[in-house]
Formats: sequence, structure tokens, C-alpha cells
Amino acid sequence: MTTVIAGQQVTLLAQFYDFQGGTLTDLDTTPTITITSVATGATALAATTSGVTHPATGSYGYAWTPTSSLAAGLYLATWTGLKSGSAVLATETITVTAPATASATNTSLDGVWYATREDVKTALDVKGTARNNAQIARALEDASRAAEQLCHRKFAPVQATRYFDWPARPGAYTPWVLRLDDNELISVTTLASGGTVISSSDYNLEPNRSGPPFSRVEIKLSSSAAYGGGDTYQRDVQITGLWGYRNTEGGLGTTVEALDDSETTVDVDGATSAAVGVGSILRIDSERMIVTERAQLSTGQTVGGSGLTAQANSVSLTVQSGAAFTVGEVILIDAERMRVDDIAGNTLVVKRGWDGTVLAAHSAGTTIYAPRTLTVTRGALGTTAAAHGNASTVYAWQPPGPVRQLVVAEAINSLTSEAAGYSRGLRAGEGGSSERSRDVNALQKRRDDTYAACGRQGRVRSV
Repeated sequence: MTTVIAGQQVTLLAQFYDFQGGTLTDLDTTPTITITSVATGATALAATTSGVTHPATGSYGYAWTPTSSLAAGLYLATWTGLKSGSAVLATETITVTAPATASATNTSLDGVWYATREDVKTALDVKGTARNNAQIARALEDASRAAEQLCHRKFAPVQATRYFDWPARPGAYTPWVLRLDDNELISVTTLASGGTVISSSDYNLEPNRSGPPFSRVEIKLSSSAAYGGGDTYQRDVQITGLWGYRNTEGGLGTTVEALDDSETTVDVDGATSAAVGVGSILRIDSERMIVTERAQLSTGQTVGGSGLTAQANSVSLTVQSGAAFTVGEVILIDAERMRVDDIAGNTLVVKRGWDGTVLAAHSAGTTIYAPRTLTVTRGALGTTAAAHGNASTVYAWQPPGPVRQLVVAEAINSLTSEAAGYSRGLRAGEGGSSERSRDVNALQKRRDDTYAACGRQGRVRSV
């Protein structure tokens, strides 16, 4: 079986013998080569003799370059020709993997957070954190990795092809059960063993419950499919699919511009802006993106009526169209941020002086901005950057609730501990009688509850 990265060249070779175990012999004419997808039957290379070489007696070669957009999976090269007037053929299995580009192979979860910067800022006194974005980012990275370590699993969905030895441990295995251990599955696109694709009707994803994550793939005993059959036990089983805990998504809003496959900023509507924060995992069509920053974009609306005074109780903001905004969205007028708490017709009810900004008066006609330009990492989590049309639906992956809460709690604990110089128990004679170390019982309970709800339990098996 030959392996090639889409977009790179591979040399295919067919050899013909006068009989099994005999000597190499030439065909009557140059053979034809055709390449098709094993999974779908789609043609990747139409039948051709052009480019077929004849390097030696009985040997024929072809330099094939699969397009960079060719779907990853198994392909079958079929050579057909004539010998003494009779049809002969030779076949070769080819594994095509995703293009070797950063966007197509970025399957690392480093830098993936299970809560957003805005989650932490909302939970804390925002005036104290408005300029501490880098500090919050460090805390979220640390808290997210700690949550994975605590629960013994990774949660975000990753599109990837992974390989498994079969049998993993010769002499101690169940012939029809492939145990994935910490490679938990959400869904399978292609399962193959020994170069042979196994139909989805011939295996079960287990354990059998309401849905993922799945920890093993079992061949149905009623089928004729089987693991093995390759030239070596190493990486005999190949699974292409979505890996992780669960792929729970919610539709947010839409884009307000078309995107090519290289832009790193995307303009979105108010519904998306209100729900997205730095660290959110978005999906547009089949591409996933990670939000790394937000920037202000004009909403096309201005301050109406008589404007706003520099008073905390001046909370009714008249606009041309209330439908242009979303409850929960943060807007910017001059240098003051405001949170939209309610919308009544064309009047926004706002929280003044939000996110560490200062109350100020604002005149009618002043442009209203919102953080609707998102800076994103394209082609994240094993997907490939692609073009997207205007008004494309934006989906956001939702971390498990207990994990999200734990990450927020751990991040807050890290931030407040850092600000306090990391509280410690006092030795005799230190400080006053009113001083004491920080109480972390509530945080420990949060850890225990998260592990009970989302933790991966240890499994014991014989050796």
C-alpha cells in the first residue's frame, strides 16, 4: 500500500509476470491506469495511457499528483492491458492524506480554551481586568490544560486520521474489538484495516448509549469484515473521523461579508458578536476557526434623540433600528463601552461605563461601534481553510457545562492568587490575628463535581 500527501507526487508501479512466481513479461501494448475512491467510487484519475512509463521488462510506472483538494482516504489504482490477446490487470491501494500545510494539519489542542476571555471578565470586577487580557489568556490556557489532566480526556472536536496497531498486543486481544483508549471518537468517516475499507454497516461504535464519546470500535459478528490482513501489524487500522468528547454546537448568527481561504479577520452580525469571545471555537461550513481577538466595526447606527448624559442612570439609548443589535452585545460610543441589557423597539437599555471605561456624555449622531470583526485562526482542529459566502451561518462549539465552569473558576483562582502574591498559611508570629490563608474548599468541590460529571474513569485490563 502506497501513501501520498494530497498535492504531492507519488510514483505508482505495476509489474506483470508470465505466471505466478514466474518472470516479468511485457504486455502487448501500454496499459491503462485508472484511480478511484474506495469509499465512494468517484474517479480521481480518468483512464489514461498518457504519462505511463516502461522502465524495465514487465514494469510500468506513472507519476501521479493528487490535487491538494482531493479528499483524504483510500484510493485504488487499476492497471489494465492485454497479453497474448487476453485482458490482464493489476491493482494497488493508495492512502491519500490531507495536504501538508499548517491549516490542514493543525490538530493540536494547545491554545484551545474551554471558556472565553469574556467569561472570566464577566465573572470578575471588569474594571480591574479590562487591560489584563494577556494575564487572562495565560490563566485560561493553564486552566484548560488542568481540566484535561483532571478528567483524563480532551474535549474539543478534532478532524483527523489516526492509526492503530492490530493486534495492539499480540496474544491478548479480542479479535473483533479495537480499543481506542484515550483516542475517543465522536464520529467515523472512514474505517479501514489492512488497506480494506470496512463498511459502516459492519461495525458498532461502543459503548452503546445516547451518543459519543466512543472508546472502542467492534466488528459486527454477523458480518464478514475483520481487522488485520495488512503486511504488518503496525498501523494496520486507519480511522478518519471526528475525535473528542462531543460535538455540541449552537447556531449564533451570520457573516456579513464573503471570505476567501486566506483572510484572518471575519465580520459578523450582532447576534454572533454578543455570543462570541476570545477563545470561542467557530464553524463556518466545514471549516473550524478559533477566535484570537475582537475589533470594533461600525454598526451603521448612530446615537439618536438628544444623546446620552454622563450619568449612570442615563441608560436609554435611542437608535435608528433596535433590530441591528442583540441583548448582551457590548457597544462602543466615543471611548465608553456599554452592555446592551434590553431592547424595546428602537431603544436600547444599556449598562454604562462597562469593561473599565468611564462615563461620558455623547451627542446625537455619534457612530456606534461593536466588536464585530473577529481575528481568527483559520483551518483549526484538522479542518482546511476555504472560501465562504456572505451571510454564511456561524456555529459555535459548546464545551461541557461543568468543564466550562471549572475553567472559569480555575482562571479566577489563578488571577486572584497572583494578585495576592499567592496566599499561604502563616507561620507563628506572622501577621495579625485576622489574617488567614485562602479558603479553596469551593474550588475543590468544583473539581470533584466536574470529574464526576465529565471525567474518564480508569479501566483495568489484563496483561
